[in-house]
Amino acid sequence: MNPILVIALSAVFVALAVATPVELSEEQKTLTKQYGEECYKEINLTEEEKARVKAKDFKNPTENMKCFSNCFFEKAGTLKDGVIQEDAVLKKLGALIGEEKTREALAKCGSVKGENNCDTATKLYECFEPFKHVEVKA
Repeated sequence: MNPILVIALSAVFVALAVATPVELSEEQKTLTKQYGEECYKEINLTEEEKARVKAKDFKNPTENMKCFSNCFFEKAGTLKDGVIQEDAVLKKLGALIGEEKTREALAKCGSVKGENNCDTATKLYECFEPFKHVEVKA
């Protein structure tokens, strides 16, 4: 698994807001943007949905927005067929928020399931959200 995807995971999984800023490398920014653009097209998001995703506004998400989350997480390697890839999450998210905090998040969120893969991805995003501790500048 490519360690650069650490930031790709964090950009969506953790809409991070406080504590120590983490500066993304140009390559990490490029990958995050690339995954987002690919998923926008694959899912065929409307302009309104794109704006909401970019604003990390997942309150009452549309099915397209939920499927965007699934697409992004799958491209990042942290979700596969609706199943969280714990080793990938531990490696990638652990580098940002620490191994202990990531293990806590996995213990709480690892078994989260939705009605389908897209719903599962969104529920995982919501579950991991409280574990944020750093700011990612993209």
